[in-house]
Amino acid sequence: MRAHTCFALLLGLAAACGSPDGGSVGELTAPVVYGEDDRVEVYNHPNAELRAIAQQSIVALIPSFKISQEPNGTYSLFTNSLKDSRDLCEGELFGEQPTAASCSGVLIDDDLVLTAGHCIDERTPCETYAFVFNYYYAQPDALAAIRDDDVYTCQRVVSQGSAVSGAFTPDFAVIQLDRPVQGDQAPAVIRPATALAQQESLSMIGFGSGLPAKIDDGGSVADPRATELDFFVANLDAFQGHSGSATFDSQNRLAGILIGGRAPDYVTLEGEDCARVSVYEDSQAGEIVHNVAPIVAALCDDGWQAEGLCEPDACGGLPCGSAPLPSASGNGVFAPGSSGCSASTGPTGPWSAWIGLLLFVMARRFRPRAA
Repeated sequence: MRAHTCFALLLGLAAACGSPDGGSVGELTAPVVYGEDDRVEVYNHPNAELRAIAQQSIVALIPSFKISQEPNGTYSLFTNSLKDSRDLCEGELFGEQPTAASCSGVLIDDDLVLTAGHCIDERTPCETYAFVFNYYYAQPDALAAIRDDDVYTCQRVVSQGSAVSGAFTPDFAVIQLDRPVQGDQAPAVIRPATALAQQESLSMIGFGSGLPAKIDDGGSVADPRATELDFFVANLDAFQGHSGSATFDSQNRLAGILIGGRAPDYVTLEGEDCARVSVYEDSQAGEIVHNVAPIVAALCDDGWQAEGLCEPDACGGLPCGSAPLPSASGNGVFAPGSSGCSASTGPTGPWSAWIGLLLFVMARRFRPRAA
């Protein structure tokens, strides 16, 4: 099924950050493919455990003006296709698919979602998002149906870390949903607060470029930063929209969330007038994954009571959390400046309601249909 282009002026107003590949100081991007493109549709992935995680634990952060409930109880998405939004060349993967999500998240407790900190800011507070499960393809050309049990709103930000300019970490937000999850949803299993191994295999599930969830199990650890446990470096195939994507270790335990990497996502090659995915060698790994251990520690130190996260033996007989990272006023882990657009893609304040209404009236709908 194809997502149709919305009225151009409205899309221009709705884009809060201008050109996705333009420079912006102090913001992180998460793009590009390393070697072969390892992104696979949820229904088509051979690993049953990863398929179940994608279906039960992975959350799309979708601007609330892009999603609407239908009379039959399912939800429709207001969006355009990847090909149209990025002016992609013919044959590029996923070109006809919708691009509704702005960021990715993962369920870590029955009403807590973890995402990247830069996804939640003054321009896009968490109240402007719908937190949506089931945004994936259930079979070729058919999205899974999105129903009431799949759509949540933000009650509050429980814990958040914001890096100083030029730093990678801390960069996380833990969101309490308006109600505990219902239906088939379940929290991801958290990795104990131990270092990953060099070249350990990794899997990532998220919504790169806003697309329905993809599973990438072709990544590996390039630098585990074993003594710091703040972030690790990997060669995951990540794009803008993957910010906050759950990254799993070789045992499919949540090891961290993606927060940044190489840019740009797409490039126009000499002699062409359309865009293609940026490609790097696997050895040029540059994707930054925030370790989950200090995030859990900060959450528990903030007073959150959760036996499955905060007990000393909560993660397989070991602690889930390590020493918290410095706050924005402390000495963060610094990195070279990066370019690109922030995760924010939707307007806030009075403009949000007007643009949402106009999109509702004028945009053609991308309606998920059950497999």
